[in-house]
Amino acid sequence: MTKPRWIVEAYQVFEEVLKLMAAEKIENAKSLLENSPDEHMRIWFDDHAQNSGVWRYKALGRSTPEPILPLDPVKSFKKYEPSIFVRDNFQCRYCSNPAIPKKIFRDAHKQLGSEALPLGKTNRTRSGFYLMFVATLDHVLPWSLGGRTNESNLVTCCWSCNYGKANYTVEQLGITNPFERNK
Repeated sequence: MTKPRWIVEAYQVFEEVLKLMAAEKIENAKSLLENSPDEHMRIWFDDHAQNSGVWRYKALGRSTPEPILPLDPVKSFKKYEPSIFVRDNFQCRYCSNPAIPKKIFRDAHKQLGSEALPLGKTNRTRSGFYLMFVATLDHVLPWSLGGRTNESNLVTCCWSCNYGKANYTVEQLGITNPFERNK
């Protein structure tokens, strides 16, 4: 899913926050976050990104097909995250925007606190930076269609693209297979 330019540019703010933290300038990092578009990103995520799969379903006018292979008994991809994030250069393979591992957000949260970088359990209680840039993995051939949970079917993905792709194949969406894109 294509993000507005202002969200892409906001990543530079978070990158600067991480640099300030590394230099132990915590108050400066908090100040930078306080003056960032965090709340606007949170709202955009709720209004657009999280619902993009639903809108796509309505636009395509069809549901996803039945599984073409038996379902993989392994659905969890957590053990693959470190190696695939490195392989994909910490970038979403669909939109090419940065994708930050959860551990980096958790570590930043510990240093900055909940007021500066909230990481609650709902979108309303999470930082917009987290919602827009946290990394996950995506099954290129969806797991629900029989896609395997292994390195040859998993790519780094931001939450916006993950919601937008939903359980569709790249062929159904008319997008390039992420394994055929430049990293």
